[in-house]
Amino acid sequence: MSPQTAAERTLRSSRRLFMHRVWILNIACALAAPAFADGNAHSLQATYQTLLGDLAQSGKGRPDSETSARITSAAQSFQSAIDRDGGARPNLTKDARNIVASLADGTFSASGSIDALRRDAASNVMELGAWDPSLPGTPIPGAIGTSMNQTNEGDCVGISVIKSFSTTRVGAGILRRAVTRNANGTFNVSLPGDPLHRYVLRPDKLDQFGKGDLPAAAIVGALFRYFHLDPRKGSLPTNKVMELLAGEQGEHARLADAKTTPQGIEEFLARNAHDVGNRTAMVFGGKPGPNGDWTRGDGHAFAVIHIELSSGMLTYTDPWNEATTRTISISDLSRQAAGTSADFEIIEFH
Repeated sequence: MSPQTAAERTLRSSRRLFMHRVWILNIACALAAPAFADGNAHSLQATYQTLLGDLAQSGKGRPDSETSARITSAAQSFQSAIDRDGGARPNLTKDARNIVASLADGTFSASGSIDALRRDAASNVMELGAWDPSLPGTPIPGAIGTSMNQTNEGDCVGISVIKSFSTTRVGAGILRRAVTRNANGTFNVSLPGDPLHRYVLRPDKLDQFGKGDLPAAAIVGALFRYFHLDPRKGSLPTNKVMELLAGEQGEHARLADAKTTPQGIEEFLARNAHDVGNRTAMVFGGKPGPNGDWTRGDGHAFAVIHIELSSGMLTYTDPWNEATTRTISISDLSRQAAGTSADFEIIEFH
């Protein structure tokens, strides 16, 4: 028996085992509850609004014990929602903790707490609204975000999120509406999660956000402006970028690899396999290998293009070279990713 034949037999055996798991998982997923394993943006929004409402109704002065208990519970629920969503909102977490502490030590101020929450919500994709960009300039012909290459270390999240959006009907529509070009060559960008602001970016400044697709690079540039970050010094927060680009048109969910077994990751991928590239955009973390393939670790974002359960393979792209699609066995990916600090994150569009 040749080495190649032996390898092929091993692969066939692995695929049969995987498909048997998928058959079991499909039955389990049909009976199981919630498609999302780790919370979503709407629960985050809901707990934030509930906390603001309870604070507003508490009146002036020291609240009674029942009101204090209600506000404490709302603040703790908000903290939990932030953690489930992926964190990256330290100021809001601190605000919630301060509210609980002030109720205990007698320094509580409803108006002061509301002011702090609203101040720190400003750059945290917390107060969404209706998005109707109506941008000046000329719409961009053709697809946006299908092939752009990373320039700086910090570009990977923005590029991979945009790539994942471009594979879906609603996500591609958002990208087309989000950017226009002016007669002088500059780009106008409106972000669905920040509907009141318009960003104008110069074409000669866009290479730092990615090469090969100027309109998409303009969107990445607007994301960096929203978060007041520099792509040469740090990366964007994946959860907030996905929520900022989706606005009210989709729900964010996250699967934390550190808290998930290989079987749990396989279940998550099986649940979302049909919708990825249709109504769901998905990215996941890891490290790029020497040839751009995914390797175990964290610190780099990849876009999922397709999940094929019949073959047990996941297709993805690396933002350093998006023109090349890559594949990995779902069972291998699940086994290696489990227990790491990386995440799988999705937007399910309405």
